[in-house]
Amino acid sequence: MAPPSPARATSLHPDFADHFVGTAVEEFGGLHLIVNNAGYTWDTVVQKMTDEQWDAILDVHLKAPFRILRSAQPVISAAVKAERAAGGPRVTRKVVNISSLAGTAGNAGRANYSAAKAGVVGLTKAMAKEWGRYDVTVNAVAFGLIRTRLTESVAGGDETVTVGDRELSFGVNPELLAQAEASIPLRRAGTPEEAAGAVYLLCLPESDYISGRVLLCAGGFNA
Repeated sequence: MAPPSPARATSLHPDFADHFVGTAVEEFGGLHLIVNNAGYTWDTVVQKMTDEQWDAILDVHLKAPFRILRSAQPVISAAVKAERAAGGPRVTRKVVNISSLAGTAGNAGRANYSAAKAGVVGLTKAMAKEWGRYDVTVNAVAFGLIRTRLTESVAGGDETVTVGDRELSFGVNPELLAQAEASIPLRRAGTPEEAAGAVYLLCLPESDYISGRVLLCAGGFNA
């Protein structure tokens, strides 16, 4: 399979999901783990939020995972039928969708992001019921404050991220960051490694009978 063009390599391109799934099957022989983790933020209060801001965030956080799961279904269904016909052992496949505390409790200035991440929770619960018959577990991890390039940059600085043809500023007010960390029972933000660990937990065989759940990875914070 030819590598995607720069446009097709983005999760919002109409052909991305089919190419993503097809490449996984070609390279690894099938699909056993799917982690939907693409995303960014484009914040403002609701009265200033444009349709473009709303659609862009809903597309990347909710439509893109939907498209990937839709493209994966024929591959997973065919594999399960073949495995069961051969009389082999049960194979449990895993889907982990990335949500946020903004999706479970809301976040001021992020109506688009909060709605998208709440949608991820709904998608997760629906797919857990829909794909249980394939021995697929579908769960979500809702992150709290994690120290990444997006959260460690200072608001109003020169840091930007390029999304398509848009250049978006990002950053966090240091005082607000300190207040946020003080409200977390563990008194600190999480690390990327700890965030990855939460996803890993739901990919282990020990989680084979856990499905349709939302795991909060937030240092004990539960707004």
